[in-house]
Amino acid sequence: MAKREASREAPIDRPDPPDRLLPADLMCALDWLRRNPDGDVSLGALSAVAGIRPRTLEAHFKEFLGTTPLAWVRNARLARARRELLDANDRTTVTGVALDAGFSQLGRFANAYRCRFGELPSQTLRAGRRVAASAAEIDDEALRLTWRAIPEAFAVAPDSNCIALELLEQAQQRAPEFALARALAAWCWAQRSAQHFGSDPAEDIDRARRLADRALALSPNDAMVLSLSAGALTLAHRVTEADRLIERAVAIEPTSAVAWVRRGWSSAYLGDSESALRELRTTLHLAPFEPIRHLALIGIGCAHFAAGRYERAAAWAKTGVEAFPQSFWAERVVIAAAASSGALAEARRRTRTLLRQDRNLTISVARRAWPFRPDFMDRLCHGLEIAGVPRA
Repeated sequence: MAKREASREAPIDRPDPPDRLLPADLMCALDWLRRNPDGDVSLGALSAVAGIRPRTLEAHFKEFLGTTPLAWVRNARLARARRELLDANDRTTVTGVALDAGFSQLGRFANAYRCRFGELPSQTLRAGRRVAASAAEIDDEALRLTWRAIPEAFAVAPDSNCIALELLEQAQQRAPEFALARALAAWCWAQRSAQHFGSDPAEDIDRARRLADRALALSPNDAMVLSLSAGALTLAHRVTEADRLIERAVAIEPTSAVAWVRRGWSSAYLGDSESALRELRTTLHLAPFEPIRHLALIGIGCAHFAAGRYERAAAWAKTGVEAFPQSFWAERVVIAAAASSGALAEARRRTRTLLRQDRNLTISVARRAWPFRPDFMDRLCHGLEIAGVPRA
């Protein structure tokens, strides 16, 4: 969190960073690593694959992924080991999993695993066997309903939100102890509150909190459950707690686009715009398609807004809204950024359209909705007000 604390005090007139996603050499290296998970990896060999000098490749890993190439490989192998332990059967052993993941020294493996995940491999193995036993009891129709609800939930749009909640209510009735259904429902109820999809935001967010807490109790080591529950708790303004959950989710599943998009949004909420940009670009590399893409694009717009780069904020957030027009809540960012950059006529035109879609939007509603830092919300609300959004 120290990096985020430092970023809050940084000036907002930093040079505009490049808007590319990931450099071609870094994408090439990552693709090779994913195709060769068991290969012997050295910085020299990896830089040869990427076609650049070792020092440049290492700098790109640090800038865009926040780690070194060899640390990325180690963490990916630890995550792979964790997945195998969580998917354990009666024949699974810690030794076999460690060797399969490329760790020949079991003591070092156990220590690295504990440092990464906060528990020993043997503890994960026991948990995995318990999960396997309970998973066999989950109703198949509840599984189908939950996965059917996921794209509707990620739309973050009024009609889709209602569809997702209806599907998830059926899933929970059939499988009350199914953590994923509860976590996804928690995020949907939190959306309903924050984006003003319903008529009682206080009741909606209270329901979201209860569902998220129950989902975490049922499945505390599932990256998807952690990520979705964190999304709900973030919108309930439990941002620090949610941030810790997302850190765990990324550690457990470092290639999960769901975890990374939540990681990026959490950084944006906490005021760390540079980390948010890096993490959301990583999201787009992992999942350059809907239903996650537009959320990453809007998040990048928020990160630029936090840093005071209003023209870039308007451009990115507008791209996200254009990709998924039902997510009109993000027009608030487009409007405030446009107004703050001097494009007041465009901001007022977009405000008139938004108020036809969201008739209850006011400055006071907008200020309560999102858990960004106070300075962000002050600037957002100022931009909305001068663009014509009513005070109350």
